[in-house]
Amino acid sequence: MAALDAVMLWLSQWGILVPVFCVLLTRDKKAIVKALLSFAVAYVLTDVLKEVVARARPFVAGDAQLIGPQPADQWSFPSKHASLSFSLATSAGLARRVHGYVALIFAVLISYSRVYLGVHYWSDIIAGAVLGTVVAFGVDCAFERFEKRGKRKNK
Repeated sequence: MAALDAVMLWLSQWGILVPVFCVLLTRDKKAIVKALLSFAVAYVLTDVLKEVVARARPFVAGDAQLIGPQPADQWSFPSKHASLSFSLATSAGLARRVHGYVALIFAVLISYSRVYLGVHYWSDIIAGAVLGTVVAFGVDCAFERFEKRGKRKNK
């Protein structure tokens, strides 16, 4: 196994911990709750979209060679790794910009690793990244609206 293969496998399997730590390092309880909610919503939406679209993975379709273990689920679109890592990176960035930059770098690397390993197409990655980012912004906006509404009621 090539060294780059090992790096890509590590990023694919464990790289998500870096965006998680970036969120936790913000030390902002509200940001952590937003990130958890964004993660959960992105997870569910990705699973629903995978079942609706039902796109075969590149190695199944013969478009790529599989490197490493076969993924647990059979569908490719959108990439759950991309949606989850980008939801965390966006949440971290909304709380603390520097943490967001680090998390974003890892979200991109994680996403690239999925293409490199032959388990996703680029369109899967882009869709997952957009989904995760939009979900995180949506959760952030929803929190702000509820917070403003709560302040108005208390006056």
